[in-house]
Amino acid sequence: MLKKFIRPPLQVIKNEMYFHEKIASLLKNEPKTIPELSQELNVPSYEVTMHLMAMRRYNLVEELPKKRRDDYYKYALKEK
Repeated sequence: MLKKFIRPPLQVIKNEMYFHEKIASLLKNEPKTIPELSQELNVPSYEVTMHLMAMRRYNLVEELPKKRRDDYYKYALKEK
């Protein structure tokens, strides 16, 4: 995905709860990587990373172990 422009972080954070719900709904079915989520949400990967790290901080998602060292981490919803 090509970046047309970079939104300021404050503007990205204003949409935080909306994207948390969207990401959670995508992760219900199967774990996904940041590039996969970025493509499905049609937003730049840096925005997905910001939202995922916030969700990780709130214990909503977790990183799954990687099979190979150079693979992307897959993220899944954390069991409650």
